[in-house]
Amino acid sequence: MKNHLKIMLCAVLLAGCASAEEEQTPAAPEAPAESGVVRLALHTDGHIFNIIAEEQGYLKDEGITVEYVPVDNDNEVFECIRNGTIDIASNFGTNLPLQHISEGMDMTIFAGYMLTGCMPVFGRTDAEWHGIEDLIGKTMACEPNLFAVTGPLLDMGYDPLKDINWLETYTQKERIEAVESGRADFGLVGTSLNYEINSNPNVKVLTYASDILPDYSCCRAEALTSWINENPNTLRKLLKAWIRAMAWYDSHHEETVALTARVISNDEAYVRAYLDNPRCDLNVDPMKSSVIRAWNYMEDLGLLDEAASEIDINDHINVDIYKAALDECQAQYGSENPGFYEKMQAIYARNNG
Repeated sequence: MKNHLKIMLCAVLLAGCASAEEEQTPAAPEAPAESGVVRLALHTDGHIFNIIAEEQGYLKDEGITVEYVPVDNDNEVFECIRNGTIDIASNFGTNLPLQHISEGMDMTIFAGYMLTGCMPVFGRTDAEWHGIEDLIGKTMACEPNLFAVTGPLLDMGYDPLKDINWLETYTQKERIEAVESGRADFGLVGTSLNYEINSNPNVKVLTYASDILPDYSCCRAEALTSWINENPNTLRKLLKAWIRAMAWYDSHHEETVALTARVISNDEAYVRAYLDNPRCDLNVDPMKSSVIRAWNYMEDLGLLDEAASEIDINDHINVDIYKAALDECQAQYGSENPGFYEKMQAIYARNNG
């Protein structure tokens, strides 16, 4: 009987110790639930993949809601990302997010939009063009941070910042006016201004940025690193919708032209001026190698903040969430378009090692 009581007492004491131990080890806090809402900076020409994803129901399939936030200029979009009123930007180049990262903004590039746009280098109708060396000693209406032009010149042994007179204007349309008036010999504008360039009788396209530097990385998608860390599932689902939209776009060009014109309330001729140009290459892939090349060009040209030398740009490129989204899409939808997904996996392997 005494032994029985001793056994019971020990059992009670051990149970009490176990309970005390459990109480002393707090449970890991649960991650806050993700809202599934993404606030996307709105460019005047919209976001073609998101337009398709909405129209085809891909966002709904993933339980994602995209809210557009209109912005007036490039500076505004990054200020809005910094203060948390915008989650993602995707139509604002590669040079601009890299500059902000070099200045200490903890932002991460996680996907792409335009790999190459059809950004025209243009001159007056009597201008001759033999290659980018023609820019040396001349006046160029654009900013020198457009590494698709300055990077290759740097590789050729020139100092583009000194060997070219850069005429910086407040708007891109003013670049066209500067060339027309003779204040500049050449100019470069973004993809969305192709219609204006093509319909202007006083200027002509001489070449395109992607002819100078293939796969130069036009527009990347970026967000604050903290937002990505807090919303990995939301971001993965958004990228799944965009990847499916890219697959649809690949085989529905005419429908995309009509859809985009309707959504952005513009003429089809305006949209065709860039979407019909084969240099306009839309791709969701992050293209890490192109981003790193752009960073190195900008650093060598002295276009980044002095603190850039202390930054490892690899820490600000996340390819894993995109790869997870691509793998899931291939598993779920690969039978619908196997060639597309094989192509996308090959592009990923080639550019994100």
